[in-house]
Formats: sequence, structure tokens, C-alpha cells
Amino acid sequence: MTSMEPILRVRNLHKHFRSHWVYRRIEAVRDASFDIYPGEIFGLLGHNGAGKTTTMKCILGLIRLTQGEVQFRGQPLTTAAQRADMGYLPELPYFYDHLTVRETLEFLASLTGLRSRLSRGEFAKHVDSTLDRVGLTEKRKAPVRSLSKGLQQRLGLAQAIVNDPKLLFLDEPFSGLDPIGRREFRNIILDLKHAGTTIALSSHVLSDVQTLCDRVLIMARGHVETTFSIADVGQLFGERFELVIESVENETLVSTLRNLEDADNRSTDPRGHSFCYSDYDKALEAFVIVSQHGVRVREFRSSSPDLESIFVSVTERARGGAQQAPAISAPNDGGRHA
Repeated sequence: MTSMEPILRVRNLHKHFRSHWVYRRIEAVRDASFDIYPGEIFGLLGHNGAGKTTTMKCILGLIRLTQGEVQFRGQPLTTAAQRADMGYLPELPYFYDHLTVRETLEFLASLTGLRSRLSRGEFAKHVDSTLDRVGLTEKRKAPVRSLSKGLQQRLGLAQAIVNDPKLLFLDEPFSGLDPIGRREFRNIILDLKHAGTTIALSSHVLSDVQTLCDRVLIMARGHVETTFSIADVGQLFGERFELVIESVENETLVSTLRNLEDADNRSTDPRGHSFCYSDYDKALEAFVIVSQHGVRVREFRSSSPDLESIFVSVTERARGGAQQAPAISAPNDGGRHA
């Protein structure tokens, strides 16, 4: 743990909407509390409608929170001047399609006040530099309507970082991107982190989240269910031990090994029989039994649960589907930085 102060502190955030059709209150976010620390990439995860985008918009001042407190850099976040140090890429960015890429970024950069703070030459240089950071230099004269989905995402990111934000919010930044586009976008995000930008992102592409993020938050039904460090997944959620043996026709042996196995950790392996255990002693006992039968062990390894299995477990339990979810606990680090 570290004593570093968070760049963003959210406490007891609530957001209620009033439905005009059924005249009832809808709780989009319920008592959400978490911290984001300088220099990290922080993931906000949750099923559709979990409250991730609403939480972002409340922080950014795009919608008014119902209750709660948000602090940015140690001060209550209340003014537009404070939010000028933030950037935001929405899930579906919209641009005037008759403008060129450069004209679009010039227009959006002007809205941040950059044109009034910089000379004409400095402003032009800054716009070009931002386009270069996201790989759009060669497309600067192209009309927006000619851009692919991936290039529009790059333009969206350019407008989000043109003001050199201290805290950047990315809402589903990988939406609609092909594998190559996702890889390139991941590299841009990592470059921003290495340059000192703190990033909060939401995504359903959990493999990218596990690769990029230092810590993640999982929401369900508008409530923060857990916050944890990616580096501590094995310690927090438990390791599992996988034993892979050559294919055998000894049903008694297979049955014995299955009885030692955890029902929630069943797996398959094309090389033979695969058995998974959450308890090391059981895994070792299985290994000894296999050795006594003279069966070849192809692999014996330990691994941590992946983010997808953790996500499914936490959200299913929160939504009342615990009987269908793997037996994974849901710790909460209390907003502390691991």
C-alpha cells in the first residue's frame, strides 16, 4: 500500500432518474464510493445498465448527481475550471461530418479555451501534435465522413486529450474496433499513461482491461460490488492448480481425481485429462495418485482466475444468480491503492 493521495475521490454517489412513463424513481447509481490514484489506469466494469456511464457523467458534470461528494486533486469538484483538467471520450462520439479531421479538432480545442491561451502558431502546432499522438497526421485533411470506425475513435480520443487532461475518462474505447485497431488503441492508451495521464476506462473487452488496468471496479445494479488490484487477483480470489495427464482408460483413477476436484473449476485439455483444484494439498494428493499409477503427467501448474470468471461471479451474485456463478469471493480494497 501507499500513502499517495487520490487524484479523484468519490464518496456515496447516488443518481436517481424519474421515469415519466410509470412515475417512479429509478436508481441508476447507489452509494458508489471509490478512489482513483495518479498515474494509474482504473477500470470500471459492469453489465449493461450497471451505472458505469452514469457515474462518469456525474463526475464530469454532464448530469447532476442526486447525492454524494466528488473531490478532484483534494478539492470538492464543483467548477468548470476544475473539469477543464479532465478529458472524456464517450462511447459514441459525434462529429460534424462535413468538416475535415483537423478542422474538427481545431473547433473542439477552441471550446476548451486553448485558442485564447495560445498564439495562432502555438495553437496550430498543438493541434498537429495531438493528431500525431493518435496517429491521424496523414488523415488531417480528410473529411470526417470518410473515416472508418477505428479512425473516428482516434479522433474522439484526440478531442479528449487536446487539453492535456490530468484525468482522462474513456467510455468503451474499444467498441467496434477490429483486433488490429484494438491493439493500436491499447498502445496509445499506454503511451498516455507513460506520459503521466491518469486514465479511467470502462469496457466489455475484459482481456484488454486485464492487460491495461492497474486496478478495477465492478459495478452491478448501480452499486460498487468490489474494487481490487489486477496484481493481487491470485491473492484475493485464490489460485487454482491444474493437473493435466495423458489420456487413460482407467475410469477408477479418473473418478478418484474428479472426486478431489472442485466442481466449479472443471476444465478440458486436448492433450489428455485435465483436473483443477483450488486447494494445493488436494492438487498434490492427485499428483501422488497419478504417479503411483505410473501415468504420465503432461503439466502441473498454478494460475489465477481470469478477469472474466471474476466478473461473472461478482455480477451474477449481485444479480441473484449465485447458484450459477463460480465460487469466487468479492473483496473490496476500500479504495486503497495496492
